[in-house]
Amino acid sequence: MAYASGIRLSSLAGIVGAGIGGYIGYTQAADVSELTPITGALILGGVGLVAGSAGAFILKSLMQFVIYAIMLGVVVFVFQNQIEALTGINPVDATIGVLRDMGLPVGAIPGVE
Repeated sequence: MAYASGIRLSSLAGIVGAGIGGYIGYTQAADVSELTPITGALILGGVGLVAGSAGAFILKSLMQFVIYAIMLGVVVFVFQNQIEALTGINPVDATIGVLRDMGLPVGAIPGVE
């Protein structure tokens, strides 16, 4: 029973990760690469689905999932050039663009233009 306790959380986290990744891929694909919006959404949506569901299933608690998401953000930041070479989308610039489109004041963060 303890093994199945994180199933609902991992499913929800996978859906949320797929939605966020798909939205970022859809809105940023044409701006930062030669990909079509659908292709960008499918690539980053798939990455979000796998990362979200695997992280939540392994960690099985909401706070640990938040910590996992922060660690994933650090890894993405460190390897942003390699990710950009593979997908054609810089994940840091894409995330900042999405946050800016949502109306969040990302310009107040030091180092973000």
